Amino acid sequence: MIKNITEQLKKDLQKYESIPERIEALKDSYKGETCYIVSAGPSLKNYEPEYLKSKLENKLVFTIKQSYLLLKEICDFHILNFTNFEPYQWLNETIVAWEVFEQYHPQMILENGFNVDVMFPVIRNHGTMDNTQAARLDFDDFTMDKTYDRAWGPGLMYEMAIPIAMFLGCKEIVTVGWDIGDISKFSGDNENEEQWQDHFYEGNDNIKYAPTPMTKREIELVTNSVPFIHNWLKEKGIDFKICSDRNPADKSIPRVEL
Repeated sequence: MIKNITEQLKKDLQKYESIPERIEALKDSYKGETCYIVSAGPSLKNYEPEYLKSKLENKLVFTIKQSYLLLKEICDFHILNFTNFEPYQWLNETIVAWEVFEQYHPQMILENGFNVDVMFPVIRNHGTMDNTQAARLDFDDFTMDKTYDRAWGPGLMYEMAIPIAMFLGCKEIVTVGWDIGDISKFSGDNENEEQWQDHFYEGNDNIKYAPTPMTKREIELVTNSVPFIHNWLKEKGIDFKICSDRNPADKSIPRVEL
């Protein structure tokens, strides 16, 4: 049972004081499993929370940021950072994986008493979008077998969720609610124009730290990079599928329904 593995893994992680030891303890913990990575896009509203839970219970479930609020009872890993951050009430069974992209973030986590089981630093996260993995297509340089440093994605899907699922030994990855963004919100050709993107939740009233819009270039880069990452994962023996009625990636990427 997946939840038994998660419960034992959570206990095992507490035995280690150093973050590198904890990360290494994750390796191949869910070998051969399917990982469902639930993002916070608006397509999640297509499903009632109880329906989502019924379909994903007893599965390996990652939640990204606020999607944890819908699925905390069945979530195995909660993946987050301080972008569009709101405080959470974590269940004891959840493995909490933080990404930190400023030097003071680890101290913020400790001072506020936020749960943390593993923590990863982001590198190459300054400058233009040309520094991102989506632009450079250098995903293979940042598998967790090679480095615990997380290169700017942009976004937690590329920086954390997919690499962790690979490190855990998963053979299939299904994204749920990963809608990337709505390019129609932009009015012109300025690739640096910023627009707020929709989520399954309404408004940003609960966002307490670093509310962050997206640029047109960010959406275009991620959208255009999806076929590459699909083929790259396929070469490694990992199937990659999308569950979303509005993800703008090429239609050749397999779509599934829950």
